[in-house]
Amino acid sequence: MNEFDALGKLFESKIIDLKEVPVDTFAYIGDAVLNLYFINYIIDSGRKKAGKLHNESKNYVSATAQSKIVDNIINNFTEEENSIYKRGLNSKGAKKRGNDINYRKATAFETVIGYLFLKKDYTRLNEILELSKNALKERG
Repeated sequence: MNEFDALGKLFESKIIDLKEVPVDTFAYIGDAVLNLYFINYIIDSGRKKAGKLHNESKNYVSATAQSKIVDNIINNFTEEENSIYKRGLNSKGAKKRGNDINYRKATAFETVIGYLFLKKDYTRLNEILELSKNALKERG
């Protein structure tokens, strides 16, 4: 049993076919998952104020940080995840800041995270999140 199993009821979804979900929706969900994951990671003992959490979380959830994560972990993506990543990279949402490659890669990464979350593949989602955390630790 992984840590997401107990959350099953909380995150019940009525989505039947993920092919019907717009790619920008995956990115939107992925952004929320990443924010929650990294805030939980940096909260330590719980004695951090919200402002400090917000400032520290930028080291993990900014476009620059997520772009660096992708650079370090993309070789670990499955064929399916690579396909979702490419859809996110070329999505309307990814291009809303022009051709900012960091923003596009971050949006594409969020797309993969959102897809795995909505697919309820929590084991794989956790693997990717752990790889992400470790990629940023190694970078210093």
